[in-house]
Amino acid sequence: MTRRVAVVIATVAAALVLGTGVASATERPFSASLTGNATLSGTGDPCVLQNNETATGIGTHVGRFMWESEEFANFCANPGGVAVIGSFMITAANGDLLFGVYTTLGEFDSAGNLILHGTYELDGGTGRFADATGSGDLDAIGFLTPGLPVFGSFTGTIDF
Repeated sequence: MTRRVAVVIATVAAALVLGTGVASATERPFSASLTGNATLSGTGDPCVLQNNETATGIGTHVGRFMWESEEFANFCANPGGVAVIGSFMITAANGDLLFGVYTTLGEFDSAGNLILHGTYELDGGTGRFADATGSGDLDAIGFLTPGLPVFGSFTGTIDF
């Protein structure tokens, strides 16, 4: 009996020291910047436009990436500006996908460009990002010129 107790204690102690072997996510700094174009369409609500964006960029932990987003811009919710909710997918340099959502508020500058600030949340993906989480700030500018160019940047954290 004493020998069995000693073996159990040794096994528990080894598990505590060595861990269970299950990998855990590690919080890391995350930053990314992107350049692309918007494609606007109506929604049936005169206050709301759907915006689909495609872009390319570079970011920590994703390398050079491709960006796709779908967002809804409500021009009545923020008088003189816009309130935006959206979802996005980043395709990392190695093909892994990273999913997320964002909310922003925007105001027009004196040149008529849309200056946006908000937050993002990461919510999984594929490959090494399958259980990714994270959050932070995002800033963007949308130009109301031909092609509807957009520029954006993200600063925050990612856990994977």
